[in-house]
Amino acid sequence: MNFNGDRLRIARIYRNMTISDLEKEISVTKQAISQYEKGIIAPKSEVLFQLVSVLRFPLDFFTEIDNRTTNVENTFFRSLSGVKKLDLNTEEIKTEIIVRLYNFLNGYLKFPKLELPTIDYNNVIDIEEATLKLRGFWGLNNDPIENIVDLLERNGIIVSALATVSTKIDAFTQIHKIKDHHQFCVVLGNEKQSMVSRNFDAAHELGHIILHSKLSNVKELSNEEFKELEVEANHFAASFLLPKNDFFADLVNPTNLEAYLQLKKKWKVSISAMVMRARQLDRISSLQYKNLMKLFSYKKWGKVEPYDDVWKIQRPQLFRKAIKMLKENNVLTGQQLMIELSKYKFTINVEEVEVLLDLDPGTLVEKRSEKDKELKLSIKIN
Repeated sequence: MNFNGDRLRIARIYRNMTISDLEKEISVTKQAISQYEKGIIAPKSEVLFQLVSVLRFPLDFFTEIDNRTTNVENTFFRSLSGVKKLDLNTEEIKTEIIVRLYNFLNGYLKFPKLELPTIDYNNVIDIEEATLKLRGFWGLNNDPIENIVDLLERNGIIVSALATVSTKIDAFTQIHKIKDHHQFCVVLGNEKQSMVSRNFDAAHELGHIILHSKLSNVKELSNEEFKELEVEANHFAASFLLPKNDFFADLVNPTNLEAYLQLKKKWKVSISAMVMRARQLDRISSLQYKNLMKLFSYKKWGKVEPYDDVWKIQRPQLFRKAIKMLKENNVLTGQQLMIELSKYKFTINVEEVEVLLDLDPGTLVEKRSEKDKELKLSIKIN
């Protein structure tokens, strides 16, 4: 029986376990586990079944040899401060699998082509100009963006949403290079159940794609350089969601916090972000900004702003629509899809696919008919 050591590494990190954590759960040493992962030795049958039980991945997952390779160029996380390396690695692994599932499904369906404008990276990028260029390229004019998640998906950017292993990881972007083209995957955390927060998070990740996709290795940046990337991505998000000329014109009463409630209805951006944008555009002074944020804090809008508990959060729809189309057109049932995924040399549990693609639980599980239920009941009685 073949054993794929890299699959053990993937499964372990996916479950957010160190080698020492895994050692405590099975009957071999961490030195042996390390050798398994490096492909130096293969586990005996009894150990292999322990790995299957503890890591909750199918046996075939550990024995498949897959020649499909992807090159992850970078993963942009919103914050690295106070986040465990293992937590970051877990999210990276999950995102790699999301991209793999996307490419598997793309073999059955024609997903939207990646549509991004060409940016001259040899010159200093003006962020305000970059956002206006992107809006023009996507035909948005300067109108408010109701659903940026849908906008990203329609322009060929992969988007999913899931519960991250750490609340400090709220959104991130992974860049893949497959053959001669790039793929961008944005993952949005489900911790914040706010439509406007998700809008800004998605715009922030879009900023990394537009401004920073040419960077060689984000992990080699200093803390100061990393913080600068985050400042630029935040600036991009504010500028993209709130075009300077149109938003500036809307700031008729910029020192009145209540006025931002009406603007929030129009622009679908948080009050705190709009106040910050007003300061960025010099529509209010530093003192006026501080006074507005003091009042903002006094009203206890820091966690939940007005309308946040009313507006429904946007969920990615591409994967949901893809599965629905395959099932309704009798191309693949949920069970058949999982079988074909195994033939694709990537056998995982159906529940993992549903989580990673932000599908409703049970989407890929066929419901038994009443006749089937009666038959099983009859067999049991007799």
